[in-house]
Amino acid sequence: MSPDAIRTFTLTAAALRNSALGHTATFRSQPLRVVLSPIAIGLDLETGGLRQGGEFTCRFLATSLSTPPRRGEQILVGGKAYTIQTLKEVITTPGEYVAMISPGSSL
Repeated sequence: MSPDAIRTFTLTAAALRNSALGHTATFRSQPLRVVLSPIAIGLDLETGGLRQGGEFTCRFLATSLSTPPRRGEQILVGGKAYTIQTLKEVITTPGEYVAMISPGSSL
């Protein structure tokens, strides 16, 4: 498979995933669709138990944003505010911006 064919396939898959599995969110005061994946439950060694902090991997279609998301920006999903903690390198996810988000302050 050629690099162009792989890129086309990847972009098409991202668009189909967004349309089939996307949730409506508000980002930069604009509604858009994002794909959310919960982060696995983690082990909290301080308290000796498990924790689920409401963290998610959030996938934005690159075509739905004029500029990439930045660390510290907030996104509103289902009435709850989340803050972008980290971003994956675009080279590993062509056509999408992938961010780790966690609960943030209210908007």
